[in-house]
Amino acid sequence: MVAAVMAVATPFLAACSSEENLAPSRGVAITDAHIVINVEPYGATPTAAKSRAAEAPAVTKPDTVLLANGMRAVVSMEEDAPETQAATRATMDDGHYTIFALDPATGDRITGTKKQLTGTVTGGVFQSDAGSEMILDPGTYKFVCINDAVTDHGTWLEVNTGVGSMIGVVPGVFPTASDAQIGTSTETIDGDDWQVTFLMKHQNARFRLRLVAYTNQLENVVGALETGGQYPVTFKYALDGSTPAVLQNTSPYGETIAKLTLPNTPAESNATYVKANNFYSNYMYVMPEGDDLGAQLGEGKAYGKSFNPAAPTGAGYLSFPSKTQRNHSYTITYRLLPEALYLFEDGSCGALAEKGTRKVIGVVAKEKTNSEDGTAAAISHVKGGTVTYAMGISNTTLDNQFQTTVARVNGWEQYADAYQHDDGYKNTWDVSHDGVTIKANEQTRYPAYYAAAHYGDELAAQGITLTGDMVGRKWFLPSAKEWIDLFGGITTLPGSGTGIGVGNRTFDYGAAMTAAGGTYKQGGWYTFATSSEMDAGHYLGFYANYNAKIFNCPFPEKTDPTTVHPFIHF
Repeated sequence: MVAAVMAVATPFLAACSSEENLAPSRGVAITDAHIVINVEPYGATPTAAKSRAAEAPAVTKPDTVLLANGMRAVVSMEEDAPETQAATRATMDDGHYTIFALDPATGDRITGTKKQLTGTVTGGVFQSDAGSEMILDPGTYKFVCINDAVTDHGTWLEVNTGVGSMIGVVPGVFPTASDAQIGTSTETIDGDDWQVTFLMKHQNARFRLRLVAYTNQLENVVGALETGGQYPVTFKYALDGSTPAVLQNTSPYGETIAKLTLPNTPAESNATYVKANNFYSNYMYVMPEGDDLGAQLGEGKAYGKSFNPAAPTGAGYLSFPSKTQRNHSYTITYRLLPEALYLFEDGSCGALAEKGTRKVIGVVAKEKTNSEDGTAAAISHVKGGTVTYAMGISNTTLDNQFQTTVARVNGWEQYADAYQHDDGYKNTWDVSHDGVTIKANEQTRYPAYYAAAHYGDELAAQGITLTGDMVGRKWFLPSAKEWIDLFGGITTLPGSGTGIGVGNRTFDYGAAMTAAGGTYKQGGWYTFATSSEMDAGHYLGFYANYNAKIFNCPFPEKTDPTTVHPFIHF
């Protein structure tokens, strides 16, 4: 907790020249030496330090949604981890405060002249307002401290959005709650050996918006907090901040209760998706206990495309599963993906509209994280698909260190084992089954592997050189799983009775490759090489139709010529 000592300027404490000036009738003055203000961190509970995990618990599970403008977003809401002392000091000390006292037995307010102290804290130092003094008779009191976001009605306290009702508010103007704080302290005051220590508690929840995107620039993106039903706009409290009760709600028809504006430039790189950036809005304070809260993106542009606020769920509406709680902090995250995420020659990723002078070398099949490499497919087949290559010249020997297990169920081959291994790089560049041969170097014996491994020569002929994080990276013949990753995973498993698999991508990968200047076989179905070996004579092919986003996995002969499409890690 952050301790900010209030240095109270009390003019009546000037040096006294006689004993009469210290008469008990003067009472006990509340001075700077007696007042300490602490602010409870967001998310704190009485046992928070011992019981809460270091990572904040998820409030909603991440869900991939399709936005109205064609982009995808992975949307979630998390409760923030409890604040650190440093974070609290930076944001919570400054402000204007009012302190008054109650009879702890009756709860009655101590009234009269010089019975209330007001002042402003700036940089951790309290300066009382001119003429403000607090002098009490010796005894035990329950002290109450409120900031200016709390309205003092004399016999009760109020916290509200800043207006009496949100009904009839001017369109586009969204009143929001402030960071209302109430703290209490019961203390016996007599002599000099005592302190009144307040623990200021936040009376609202707070929210911020985080956008994770593969871009360095947004264009005035704004999100909205919304309620589909009634939402509290006024709470009534007892004088000591207890027994909060809703005094007034919005209309039952739903309202936009806050707008969350994002900066155009990022705050930092994302810790998990290391090629992406984080954009954060400021925190907005929201009255707690509202039903049917949700959020969505609405205004602005990202990746060169505008969001569509007119579509009811066009910007990825996220509904919160439970009521928000006072003194809790939440982050709503939209991990925003363009229609196609491209890999550039320097290892950066982004939308085609923002490539600038960078050269596109691939379409991302799996994003790079802080613990795993990403994977991208080249935007062209080897030789544009005009030349086909056999996997090997022999169909009587095993070639990989590891083979795929195949089972036959109801007449269909099950390749579940192959779908678990993204080992194309190992199959291409590590030693083969014989413990000696590296297939990437064997142009005659393993033509498909060699062609994939040397795809960089084609790029060099086009004037494209790998730079930055891509220096030293090698192209390889992908496994069946890596092909399936490109198609977005499996929603229907090949060999389960239909023989057809379906990916969950929301766009046409063939069109994405062509848009970036790539070439591939147009239209229809084609078998592409994979490095997933079935047995001595066969490999697991990838029989695909880009446009339909569907595929099959047959098992051709190793000596059959097929199209090679290289992949690369980044």
